[in-house]
Amino acid sequence: MEAIPLDSPSNLFGVILIIICILIVAFLSSSEASLISVNRIRIRNLAEKEDRRAKLVQTILSEHERLFGTILLTENFFIILASSLGTAILLNILGQDGWWIASLIMTVLVVLLGEITPKTIAVSHAESFALFVAYPIRFLIKLTHPVVWFFTRLPGWILKTMGAKSPSSPFITEEDIRAMIDLGEEAGTLQEEEKEMLHKVFEFGDTIASESMVPRTEIVAIHDDATVGEALNLVKEKGFSRYPVIHEKMDNVLGILYIKDILIKMSEGKVDENTPIKEFVRDAYFIPENKKISELLAEMQKRKFQIAIVMDEYGGTAGLITLEDLMEEIVGSLQDEFEKIQAEKDVEVIDERTFIVSGTTALDEVSELVDVKLESEDFHTIGGYVFGLFGRLPKEGEQIRYHNLRFLVMQMDGKKIAKIKITKV
Repeated sequence: MEAIPLDSPSNLFGVILIIICILIVAFLSSSEASLISVNRIRIRNLAEKEDRRAKLVQTILSEHERLFGTILLTENFFIILASSLGTAILLNILGQDGWWIASLIMTVLVVLLGEITPKTIAVSHAESFALFVAYPIRFLIKLTHPVVWFFTRLPGWILKTMGAKSPSSPFITEEDIRAMIDLGEEAGTLQEEEKEMLHKVFEFGDTIASESMVPRTEIVAIHDDATVGEALNLVKEKGFSRYPVIHEKMDNVLGILYIKDILIKMSEGKVDENTPIKEFVRDAYFIPENKKISELLAEMQKRKFQIAIVMDEYGGTAGLITLEDLMEEIVGSLQDEFEKIQAEKDVEVIDERTFIVSGTTALDEVSELVDVKLESEDFHTIGGYVFGLFGRLPKEGEQIRYHNLRFLVMQMDGKKIAKIKITKV
């Protein structure tokens, strides 16, 4: 086959078409990169300021399936067209033996000029690029809609005829966001405390009341025949501002006593220490053990209450949960001065390998203390965890080894493990 000079009319026309194709590919690839990389919070803020292009970017991103379908089909069409034209022209110039050179040159041109370079530039100026391409990309989406609709539905039809289900997944999953949070902390954008708090937000939606509540055995309640004086003495001893009011036993919760209600009346001189507390009892709010705490928080905000009684499946009292307990699931422990003193009593560090802890200490707190992950679906305190390791009620002085830790039961309080010595071995 005789070679055709590059400056022949047919070859020059082909070169012009190739340049146009590569420019279109560059435009499409840079558009895709900028729209994916753009800061959506910035775009939302611009849209709220009535920026039309920002609103259009939001619309385009909300229809991501149409966006990516349009860019994928259109870009591939022009890549194939440019490659075919380039290969044909180079074959005309070099002859049949130059096919591999033609393929190499066109691949480098398309990848370098049509993909890598424009995407790199677009990502570094994502916001301005996204706003610039908003109108032409929207027009292209509408123009190619019938073809894109057909090709995006075609895989689903094929899978359906084969008896398989078309996979469906959200554009951004929880795992994607968690990964971005970790990357943000590694890059220094987020502090470690901020990262932990954001992760806890995701866990918050999956947590149920029984995992966050104060268990029945640790509830400080007051009997319904108590007086104001007895209630105030209880405050001095325990330091809480709200107490369940019970009749004879813990399963008979009549309501909640708010100490501030008593103090208000006392400041007005309307009650004394001998006044029965019954007139101050508010209605209690009862919830099941498996209630999502995210739902409970919404109810607390709506109905304006701060404490709920958790009921087991038999109608007995399983525990109680407060608004503070819910907040601590996200921000960590919130301690007042009384609780700080109590917390110091709960944990005693003997040395770097030996610790004495109260049985009521939270399992995750002990995990952090000993730098060993202790996990249990059934127990939330170290006392319950050790009880589970024994599989029976242990005696004082008994010990058990697990996870390179030795747990020694130092003190029992009835049927509860009150104090434990933990040693790293």
